[in-house]
Amino acid sequence: MRKPESFQYRPLLQTTLLLAMGFISACSSEDSQPAVGSVENMANMESNAISENTPAYPDWSGQWQRAEGSLNWPSEGYEQAGPPPLTDEYMAIWQEYTALQEAGIPAGDPPSTCLPQGMPRIMKMTYPMEIIVTPEITYIYAEWNSQFRRVYTDGRDWPGYILPAFNGYSIGEWHDEDNDGTYDMLAIETRAIKGPRSYDSRAVPFHANNQTVVLEELRLADEMTMQNTITTIDDALTGPWTVNQVYERELENIVWAEYTCAENNRHLKLGDEWYFINDDGTLSPTREGQAGLVPATEN
Repeated sequence: MRKPESFQYRPLLQTTLLLAMGFISACSSEDSQPAVGSVENMANMESNAISENTPAYPDWSGQWQRAEGSLNWPSEGYEQAGPPPLTDEYMAIWQEYTALQEAGIPAGDPPSTCLPQGMPRIMKMTYPMEIIVTPEITYIYAEWNSQFRRVYTDGRDWPGYILPAFNGYSIGEWHDEDNDGTYDMLAIETRAIKGPRSYDSRAVPFHANNQTVVLEELRLADEMTMQNTITTIDDALTGPWTVNQVYERELENIVWAEYTCAENNRHLKLGDEWYFINDDGTLSPTREGQAGLVPATEN
């Protein structure tokens, strides 16, 4: 990724400053005091020039909620969008998960056991999010399990080693698309995403090698609507998969709820078997003919 626009002005301004300092020094007599005020003025001029040439950061405050639509990864749902573009191998895996889910088993859906959603699923924003913009890092807070994403916008390169995480490691770049002096699009690339993950509760899978790369373009459609164009590159896909997620803004009467998955999770997986936790703490089978946890007693 290239560095933000603000970086291109600095080398020229620094050169101008150094030349000016040399000129001031040459014009000063040997017994005179250094022209400190003039140097400080030039430094202020450099700072002001950089500020004038650097677009302002946008106001994306408030609470952002998922717009109406399907909870499938494509907002229009698989019935309208068609099946996910999976390779034959991973389409067979998805079909197997689908059959198990139809039988009442939450197969292929890691959050069923309270694992994080991971990228890119976290950006479906089943629950609300907050975007906190700073010059060096943009933070994305997700109410689901109180997760934070850090999007580094300080011009850094990719580290030689990245510790994998469910939300990965994200580097972003701001763009002023309409050249009005304010950044209006944040482009993000995310790598080093840990598994297991799925795109949604329908259990559409990622490749087991966890080499997923996610590209995002966040921009406002209007003051109260944000669009996130998300492209996923993964070896389980026949090609890059692009979907649009839409979020709606709330600026008044904002309520943030605490979401703790383990507090009310009713799913329990033991080995390859799934059970449902009842109100009294006992376990119920999730499929017909499922082996019991306690051997049957003979009368």
